[in-house]
Amino acid sequence: MSASALTLSALPTLLTDCALIGHAKKADVVFTPPQWFAMCFHMMNENPPNFFLMAYRDKDGKPKHAKSSKTDAEKRMAWAWDTITGRAKSPASIGFYPTNDQRRSRWAAMDFDMHDDDQVRARDFAHKAFAYLIRQPQLYIILTTSAGDPQHSGWHLFIFTAEFYPCEEWTRLLKQVADQIGAPVKSGVCEIFPDDCRGIGRGIRAPGTWNPKSGECGLILQETVTKLLPAALPKERNCSLGTRSTTREEFASLPSSESFKITAPGTRHARMLELVGALFHQCRLETARKIAELQHTEANPAPVASLNEHLAELDFAWAGMERRWKRKLSPAERETFDSLTTDTDREAFKILRGWSQSQTDESDFYAHCKTLGERLGITLQGAANLRRRFCSLGILRQTAPYVRHKKAARYEWIASHEPKRKQAAFVSSQWNGDPGDAHLKGKRAA
Repeated sequence: MSASALTLSALPTLLTDCALIGHAKKADVVFTPPQWFAMCFHMMNENPPNFFLMAYRDKDGKPKHAKSSKTDAEKRMAWAWDTITGRAKSPASIGFYPTNDQRRSRWAAMDFDMHDDDQVRARDFAHKAFAYLIRQPQLYIILTTSAGDPQHSGWHLFIFTAEFYPCEEWTRLLKQVADQIGAPVKSGVCEIFPDDCRGIGRGIRAPGTWNPKSGECGLILQETVTKLLPAALPKERNCSLGTRSTTREEFASLPSSESFKITAPGTRHARMLELVGALFHQCRLETARKIAELQHTEANPAPVASLNEHLAELDFAWAGMERRWKRKLSPAERETFDSLTTDTDREAFKILRGWSQSQTDESDFYAHCKTLGERLGITLQGAANLRRRFCSLGILRQTAPYVRHKKAARYEWIASHEPKRKQAAFVSSQWNGDPGDAHLKGKRAA
């Protein structure tokens, strides 16, 4: 966390007409799916997957808000997004708590209610608070309606930061804003998240989600939070997919799209998840996306979801797999993984670790250089260099040399055992015919 305090710059004047009513749009018009999901994961505050707010209607049609106890947040996010886009069979929503087990958060919110039908008051407070906060360069803002039409709705103002800050600092900041705009902090007028509660406090629905009281989704008027979210947007990446058709031959060493073919209506999402589960430990995301492109193109019948939506869902599922995978790393593995500086090295770490775990009856495993290069999208020489570098870093230890035209070199995974990692300094020198050296002699590495 940043050592700096969460503070506001003083402003001499306030704008009151910063957001125009006509600018209100649904969340799926403002955000791409990965952007919206990334925002939700940001709001999770690194809490457990069951630490979130569920908003729904009970069997009698009454609106309910309750903390989840068992449900997985990722599944609930997907359901909430399907509700926003009109694809959910029954509506649902998701909200989050601005705290974690260390009582820190990287976001906060203000709720300007119109419970006494004072629409103008709620709107003016929300717009003044937005005008005040939007000028703070360290903050990222979203101004939304709490449900549907801005003329007949309350307002939510969300504030995001890149780093975590103590909940007490967030509460103080929100009170400063409320005082600056003349809004009393009390129920029915202006509520703040987090407040002075010492427990987990109250949660608030994510921006643009469905409101079980009105049956409408909140609308987005202004936002700057996309500047905080990952820069690689699916719409930009997908533009390049149409420039060249992908062929199955490019992925000869991986399960092909045939293995996950879509052959029945309503099975696209399930088959895509199967593809993610099979490929996550075997290749990098870019390769999996190309195979998923084939999966969608060759589907019969053709899916209702577009290729962009299909790949966006794959990105979302892949990110979830990656979070779960990181949680399973030992402290020594996580330290080493976090020290790697390139995406290629991190992907290689994941693939090689997966290979080591697939050899259940042996302490070492084959690390075929050509296959590793194909999985990573790098040259044979590059794969050989990477493999040798991982030995010097204490990630691998070579246990058997390459036998030309017969056997690939074998390696032991030592990244998870701190004492073994110290042996790394004299790794490959004990073997003659190291695959990297074979390359230099014009021989084929294996």
